[in-house]
Amino acid sequence: MKKNLKTIVLAATVASVVAACAPAPVQAPAAKPAAIDAKADWPKELIVGMFAGDDAEKVLKDNDYLRTRLEKATGIPVKLITGTSYSAVIEAMRNKKADAMIVGPFSYVLAVQEADAEAMAVNLTPKVAKGEKAKVDPTLKPFYYSVLVTKKGSGIKNVSDLKGKDFAFVDPASTSGHLMPKTSLLKAGIDPDKDMKVIFAGTHPSAVQAVWNGKVPAAATFEQNLYDLQKNNQIEFCAFPDGIVGKPRTQEEVTKHYDTCKDGQIVPIFYSVPIPETPFAVRRNLPNNLKQTIKESLLSTVNDAEFVGLQGSYFVDPSKDFNLANLDNFYDILRDAAKFLNLDLKKMK
Repeated sequence: MKKNLKTIVLAATVASVVAACAPAPVQAPAAKPAAIDAKADWPKELIVGMFAGDDAEKVLKDNDYLRTRLEKATGIPVKLITGTSYSAVIEAMRNKKADAMIVGPFSYVLAVQEADAEAMAVNLTPKVAKGEKAKVDPTLKPFYYSVLVTKKGSGIKNVSDLKGKDFAFVDPASTSGHLMPKTSLLKAGIDPDKDMKVIFAGTHPSAVQAVWNGKVPAAATFEQNLYDLQKNNQIEFCAFPDGIVGKPRTQEEVTKHYDTCKDGQIVPIFYSVPIPETPFAVRRNLPNNLKQTIKESLLSTVNDAEFVGLQGSYFVDPSKDFNLANLDNFYDILRDAAKFLNLDLKKMK
């Protein structure tokens, strides 16, 4: 029997409305994605290499405040290790036995070349009066000077007088104790390898004390070392009357000052061009978020008076002050010197 058209339409309409009003089938909630561990690719331990100097135990003790700070910031154990030379520390990073390092600035340039190092911040050490704790010094510059010294009365008054003389450098990879002064000597027409009898004293204090004790007539070191040795009564140093460390000195000023010093005193005869201060560097292939965590921890030390007082130093990033693309460019002046010296790290022990 045929159905009326209106009946068919009405029935279809009712069915459609009923279907629309019916509750939708219940779906099970989607499973939450597993939490991503931001530290999954971080090393289980962060190893920081440092030059041992004369006393490895003292170096480790003096930097324990830095170790604990980095440990707190990263949440992973931090271990300090020392090398008997700058090159040994670089080699440790190259072989991935060190994740970070604090070595001389020239050694950093070599570490970039040989161990893919990347600078995070520059370490500054303010001058501290006896009995006082270190404080942030806003006038402190992120560079320093290599100084050539002699004992007045040795017959040496300027760089040209060094030709044919015995001379103490510090370490083959030392920035202010070898590489920059060697560059200065070569530019002055003196080849240390041919025109001088050189020794490597091993440390900055040892190089200056070799002059003080009459073992060699002249040596190279960084400026602050002279003030430190004087403060500890290890030498008699003829300092500039203003007592300012890190101030540019013209050769005319240096020569004039020499004439005011007493015979037997350690006296400067030459100041180098400004040398960028020592950086804290890491292996470039460390996870980016770990590197950023380390950098932020270092740069925040300027706001931590307790840390500065205990550690005796703090960290800055001068790249913006000098309008540099990155902190690594701060060390280009040393790369120029490296090219001039035709350095080969593999031959430096």
